[in-house]
Amino acid sequence: MTHPVVNLYEAGRGDSYQVASVPNIGLLDNIGLRVGTRVKVQSRYALGGPVLLRVEGAYAVAIGKDIATQIAVRSAAAS
Repeated sequence: MTHPVVNLYEAGRGDSYQVASVPNIGLLDNIGLRVGTRVKVQSRYALGGPVLLRVEGAYAVAIGKDIATQIAVRSAAAS
């Protein structure tokens, strides 16, 4: 079964994902968001606010909606 790719902003809260693609933004690489990284969506703030992620189960980061919509993820069960 193929798991669909969705953007990070549309990803379900509480679910784990693997990053499929990221825009070429140096900050994302610096915080560890690269293709293959596992993330868990902890929360998504209302009214277009940021997405709070747990990266590789180690630390939390907030990603603004404008960037989150450019990050493609697929269910971690797909890998």
